[in-house]
Amino acid sequence: MIDPNDPNYRPKDNRMLGVGLCAAAALLLIYACVSHRWLENSQFKGARFGFSLLSFEGCMGKECESKSNFAVMAEVKKHSPDMASSAFAPMGIVTLGLLGIAALALLATAAIGYQKKRPALKLPPTTIALLAIMAGLITGCIFIATKPGGVGGVGVGLAFWAFGIGAVMGIAGAQMLNKHIKPIDPDLPDPASSAY
Repeated sequence: MIDPNDPNYRPKDNRMLGVGLCAAAALLLIYACVSHRWLENSQFKGARFGFSLLSFEGCMGKECESKSNFAVMAEVKKHSPDMASSAFAPMGIVTLGLLGIAALALLATAAIGYQKKRPALKLPPTTIALLAIMAGLITGCIFIATKPGGVGGVGVGLAFWAFGIGAVMGIAGAQMLNKHIKPIDPDLPDPASSAY
């Protein structure tokens, strides 16, 4: 049995696990930023359509048409005003920005953790990543909840699941690496020591 009160006890260093989680989360969030599969419907043979955070893409056979989410929502408002939410398109843009910020912050966190550095930053990348992920979870869920077409129109696609998994991995990785990359406070014991 491991006794944390033993003077020779050293906690396990999970730095590389945190680096891996942050890097993988960043890749998943980048995929979520560029994919047209946030909301999709591919149930019809030879046809599929879906929404990215910025645009709609509909394909019949090999021909595809793309429109901005703002243009799609304007058309929906003309035909069925009660099915169109004014929050859908703006939430897609906000979510895209937040996921981009989170991905960059997670990559910076992974790089600093891999180099085993403790830079004295006023706002560490772990904090930026966590705040962007938390806000992105809210705006991403609002984007999904305000989708046009009602219940049977489109459902969540692979990009939404990549977003969800990436958010959870990013939170875990940023939390793991935060104690390894923040500067050591001279007034507090070293977090790697047994006195902490």
